[in-house]
Amino acid sequence: MTIHYNLEAPLRLILDTDPGVDDAIAILMALAARQAEVLALTTVGGNVPRARATRNALALLQAAGRPGIPVARGAARPLSGRFRPSVAFHGPGGLSVRLPEPSATTAGQGAVDFLADSLMSSPTGPTIIALGPLTNLSRLERSRPGILHRSGGVVIMGGAVETAGNVTPRAEFNFHSDPLAAAHVLGLGSPMTLVDLAACRQVGISREQAAGLSAGTSLGRLAARIVQGWFARDERRQRFEFYDPLAVALALDPGVATMRPVALTVGVTEGDHWGETTIAGEPGPIALAAKVDASRFFDLLGELLEWRGFEVNA
Repeated sequence: MTIHYNLEAPLRLILDTDPGVDDAIAILMALAARQAEVLALTTVGGNVPRARATRNALALLQAAGRPGIPVARGAARPLSGRFRPSVAFHGPGGLSVRLPEPSATTAGQGAVDFLADSLMSSPTGPTIIALGPLTNLSRLERSRPGILHRSGGVVIMGGAVETAGNVTPRAEFNFHSDPLAAAHVLGLGSPMTLVDLAACRQVGISREQAAGLSAGTSLGRLAARIVQGWFARDERRQRFEFYDPLAVALALDPGVATMRPVALTVGVTEGDHWGETTIAGEPGPIALAAKVDASRFFDLLGELLEWRGFEVNA
């Protein structure tokens, strides 16, 4: 297999994350990419409370042998209300494996200031991959309007566009957790890439495929343990879908999916439409992942993590 991305210079990444089982796989993918440099992780409440998300981020970096990568603590609450962790999917601790307590501590700056300094430090800032609620990005823009234009790109996992939600019939978890932030960020008019549930549902593996996983690297073995541990926690689980890993894959290789240029709105009225993502017009500034090349995704995933022992019928 050959990795499909071809970059003239290393892709500089900051992952805004709430780890989270699928976040953990995405982080390990980014760390394994030779053509990418992970500058930092910024944390936000969501899948788990912010304190646990931050602990998990530090523990993952330590387990991966990269404890020097900064972790900046972000929002503990959405713009309105409070986060409701996804215990049913991720468990109370967020990860499906036990990792040692991290010895590293968080950066001196909070996530918003850390992101601002990172974006202002060079003419073209890093690419931001947002894997959780968009609270940190919204607060960043509210404090420094227009700053996301300085990024090398923004890739977001969130929303359920023309597909069923996973929290309510209309809403996806990340956008439902903070629809005010999602509406603000997607309404900025800045070019962004959105990986929604319809795209993510195109890339998954079965319980049997996960059971056959092995890996040739420590990163890959940890990622395999996380997926296998997720299945082990509930015998009713039959399929694991690579939500956040697909966002990282698209940052590394835009050819993983065809894109549909749209304008989007996010419902901010309490009730049935809370967090609902709707197409407001075409074309628009948001590149919405449409048809995913599942074979290309799994080739990239398999090479980054050196996964072996399973076949994917893509």
